[in-house]
Amino acid sequence: MRPRSKIKGSSSSLAVGIIVAIILAIVMVGFYLYPFIFHNRTVTLTKNGMTPNNVEVYNALSTALGNSYRVIALNGTDANGLLVFGSVKDPILFINYSSLYYIQKSALVKVYPPGSMQYWGNLSYDLAVLRLVPAKYHVASAVLMNTTGLDYTGGNYTLTLLGTFSHGSSVFIPSYPADGYTVMMFVTPPRPPVNNTVNDTLEALNVGMEGWPVQLTGEIYYPYSTTPYIVVQWEPYWHEVNDTWTTGEFNVWVVHPLSNGTLTETSIKLLVGGGGNGYIKDLKPGDLIEMEVTYDGNDNTVYAKVVNLNSSSTVTVALPLYSNFTVPHAGGYWTEVNAGTGNSYWNWGLVYLSVFNNVYVEIEKG
Repeated sequence: MRPRSKIKGSSSSLAVGIIVAIILAIVMVGFYLYPFIFHNRTVTLTKNGMTPNNVEVYNALSTALGNSYRVIALNGTDANGLLVFGSVKDPILFINYSSLYYIQKSALVKVYPPGSMQYWGNLSYDLAVLRLVPAKYHVASAVLMNTTGLDYTGGNYTLTLLGTFSHGSSVFIPSYPADGYTVMMFVTPPRPPVNNTVNDTLEALNVGMEGWPVQLTGEIYYPYSTTPYIVVQWEPYWHEVNDTWTTGEFNVWVVHPLSNGTLTETSIKLLVGGGGNGYIKDLKPGDLIEMEVTYDGNDNTVYAKVVNLNSSSTVTVALPLYSNFTVPHAGGYWTEVNAGTGNSYWNWGLVYLSVFNNVYVEIEKG
């Protein structure tokens, strides 16, 4: 075997320089592209109106739940689903950034990739999380979603979320999570929303509970709207402070904005506080919390359910709205999910968020 020839003199220096330049170029290109590559491995953006199809909407829910549960979906007339947040294909995370607006006063809302130790700590969960609030005292935020691509056609209109928390604390004894999630349906913003602000919203606390011995809602951002809308809150602290009139953990309001779409507290009417049947017991960090809010235009009734999927404890409510709310016209509307911390501050997050029109979803243990 012949020995390798040696490169001498200026040609040697030139070759070394070329090699170094190539290495530096590769490193620089890799450094530049790494966030893009990583971002596209973990996050899929909506572009040109492309969104996951119905099968992916259901599969994303199954992915978040894991093998211990199964999703049963029954389709009615004009059935459709819209995924806002969730894993459509492990480990690809879908976020509908093109129609998702953060309502916040500071950088509270944050996306954590699957299994992030920053959110989960020592908990072994390989799930992505859209954190709405950190475990801080008296903060609130919301995601306002342009769901006009999913027309309400009468019948059932449902928001389904899977929520969780990984840690928190409370000034109350015993320490128990609050203030849960608040869902708003049939919102029509009077003008295009401004992302990462609280513009065109009314921040209000305990509306309709003035004079009550116990007032439990936390801060809620009510969006301005040119149409009336429904507000349903799951307030888990009713489990600990269940006054004589409370039977569950739901607060429900209807909102009738002024003619220009703005709000005052008199625009908001409390229909029930601490209502429903049941309580969510034994909430622990990492528990998956299923919340479904359904408006049925056939009987002008709100149906809501929260289930701790780890313990199977459940709270439900069925509330006819009667003359408090008129069946909305068919068409596209916006939707909001709000979370707050109050005096019992927990880092509420979402692992799945979708809206359905005339799709009936049931989650069963596998």
